[in-house]
Amino acid sequence: MIKNKNILITGGNSGIGFFAIINLLKMKSNIYVVIKSELRKKEFLKKIGKYFDENYLSKYLNIIENCDLSDLANIKKIKDYFISKKIFLDVVVLNAGLQYTGSFYPKVSKQGIELTFAVNHLAHFYLVNIIKDFVRDKEESRIIITSSDVHNPKSSGGNIGKKAGLNNLADFRKKVTGKFLNFNADVSYKNSKLCNILFAKELVKKLKISSSKISVITWAPGLVIPNDDSGFFRYSKRFNLFGYLIFSNIAKNILGISESIENAGKILSEIVFDSNFNNIGFIHLSNKLISFKKHKLVESDVSDEANSAELASKLWILSEEICRSFGFVTFNI
Repeated sequence: MIKNKNILITGGNSGIGFFAIINLLKMKSNIYVVIKSELRKKEFLKKIGKYFDENYLSKYLNIIENCDLSDLANIKKIKDYFISKKIFLDVVVLNAGLQYTGSFYPKVSKQGIELTFAVNHLAHFYLVNIIKDFVRDKEESRIIITSSDVHNPKSSGGNIGKKAGLNNLADFRKKVTGKFLNFNADVSYKNSKLCNILFAKELVKKLKISSSKISVITWAPGLVIPNDDSGFFRYSKRFNLFGYLIFSNIAKNILGISESIENAGKILSEIVFDSNFNNIGFIHLSNKLISFKKHKLVESDVSDEANSAELASKLWILSEEICRSFGFVTFNI
């Protein structure tokens, strides 16, 4: 196992990403964490300071600050950071994600893009395109994307409520930029997770053309319910706090189907280092429930739609077009 990896992570200031960073820092990895604002930075440093002393953090932890992923203009800051520091990466962890299930109205990014699609898919799509040349082309290099099995209508979470489905991208651009036709916050989240996998599959195809050794891994952490107000459910709790409290109690204590945030972070850190994922092309991993409060990470099938090479190609082209329409043009994959 190679230590001292250079690892870029989005969504690392709370939730799964935060506990992944704790484990990665213990391995003496050089962590580059993207943080949205000065307030989030202060909160993050206060929390991480409970686990490591200041000297240790100053050696291994690096913050790319004031970088709100919902604004495409900020993403170039990440590229500029690595140019200025002359740093190359071993691992890119695309973990940032949000959902606001329960809202009747769309939230939008700085560019006016529906927020779930903007952060969960488009920001990461653009980021990988502009920093790919800073990822070392080695067998142990990898790009890891936190997705979800709710992308699959046949999964236990994906078959609740309205199902994921891109309908071959018919009117999809209107759904995410501008008219927001038939907006549904839950479907928007499920579709963004489907986009994650389609993006990963097309990325692998493009990397193979240049005989790249970089692996692309999507993974589904399962149902992870944090104990505080940070992380993944912070938006949706606002819309139905009572329902959320009942749901979380049943999921955690009665059904035992949820995964702890600490374990999910540990799993993510293990994916970073596991040599079984060296130079493998694409794999989708799922943290499957195998018994009461017990999960196991296994290779898993994706949905029929996520397996469509044609749809993956079309989504890539559409994502480029949307970025270009706002003046973000640097594509080199």
